[in-house]
Amino acid sequence: MSPLRVLHAPAEIAGQASVLARALREFGVEAHSLAYNPGFPQYRPDEARDYDARGPLGRYAGYLGGLARHAGRYDVYHFHFGRTLVPPHNPDLPLYRALGAGVLFHYHGCDVRNRAHMLATHARAACTECDPFCSPPRQRAILAQARRWVDAELVSTPDLLESAPAATHFPVAADLRDYAPAPPSGPPKLVIHAPTNRLIKGTRYVEAAYDSLRARYPAVRFLTLERMPWDELRAALAEADAVVDQVFMGWYGMVAVEAMALAKPVLCYIRPDFEPRLHGCPIVRTTRETLAEDLARVLSDSTDRALLGEAGRGYVEREHAAPALAQRLLRIYESLREARVRA
Repeated sequence: MSPLRVLHAPAEIAGQASVLARALREFGVEAHSLAYNPGFPQYRPDEARDYDARGPLGRYAGYLGGLARHAGRYDVYHFHFGRTLVPPHNPDLPLYRALGAGVLFHYHGCDVRNRAHMLATHARAACTECDPFCSPPRQRAILAQARRWVDAELVSTPDLLESAPAATHFPVAADLRDYAPAPPSGPPKLVIHAPTNRLIKGTRYVEAAYDSLRARYPAVRFLTLERMPWDELRAALAEADAVVDQVFMGWYGMVAVEAMALAKPVLCYIRPDFEPRLHGCPIVRTTRETLAEDLARVLSDSTDRALLGEAGRGYVEREHAAPALAQRLLRIYESLREARVRA
């Protein structure tokens, strides 16, 4: 059988398109990553186009050009963030089925997260204090398209399963070659919080905890880092003694994975009902009310910080290493191809 051909497109979200495509190539898959969103230059897709940043005419001309270049070339189209090669309305979806290809939708957050449901059901969620930029009609359209034209659905965080119940949780992947472990040692010097969205991450509560601890730890720098180039952020994380991820969402994000890969202690709010999904996860559970004291305990015990960091690296190696997740994806893809052959 010929090598499987897979396209990851058209958005880079936490580097998943490029990381997964690179890992798949190591297993003999002809994988290619394509990103239309130029706002995350830290990620390295095989093909980066600035179409999303153009005016309407240039944008849609670019999308159609992308479709012309890539339609019919792949066995599986792995689409991220509910967008196909002609977003946002995805009129090209029926084409892939007509061409005999498998289609996978991979959701990452506000592409499908049902804000009304999250607010009505959970005291704390990604939506709790968010200034909403999601589009409920668009979300409903994505899910309706998936039911009709998509062969499999994945979500990167388990809270999204409430909005996309036909999906499967698929953890974010990290290329661990990019992260040399640097466990904390000696007296603490640096705490980092690195939000992509302050309201989703609960940054004001993190900074309030920082303020309450500055007098107790005058030698520690408490930093909120935003919109930094990826190499600079990774270098900063490598110097940290502890990293605070978020206090609302109920699950951990890519920054937490990167910090654990660097052997750093991570503090994060984890929803109690998600605990059965975690197997030996060393994240320090916290809430917005207890963050200051939880962080103080981590800062006060250098031995515990080192042990947490070591455990975090081991956890990421088990749960988030790109090769293992690429193998999981490969099994999904093969099942899609076999289903197409049988049909």
